[in-house]
Amino acid sequence: MPILEISHRSELLRALQSNQVVIIEYSDPEKDESKSFNRIIKMLSKYADPTILFLRINIKKSNISSELPRSPCIRVYYKGKVIFEQKDLFGKEDMDLYVLRRGIRSVFKTYNIPLRI
Repeated sequence: MPILEISHRSELLRALQSNQVVIIEYSDPEKDESKSFNRIIKMLSKYADPTILFLRINIKKSNISSELPRSPCIRVYYKGKVIFEQKDLFGKEDMDLYVLRRGIRSVFKTYNIPLRI
């Protein structure tokens, strides 16, 4: 599943309204942490249910204003609301992917979301 890059508030609102589950990578290309998040999200999107929308927002260039986190992170939205957020990494991609998948699966189970991640 491709990861779409968006930069306008209207694009974000449209994505959140028209998709039940949206995973957004908030990135800052100047930070190494963002590069790691990018690789992990790419791997995650390969395993994920095809109905999950994956987006990337560049927090330095975006036109989305106040809702943006100040540092790189991943947020999972369900029906337009944030249900999961991860801000830091362990530094080992396999462990980071494992922990992220486990965290999202746990939240999906809590909300009875029957999607593969």
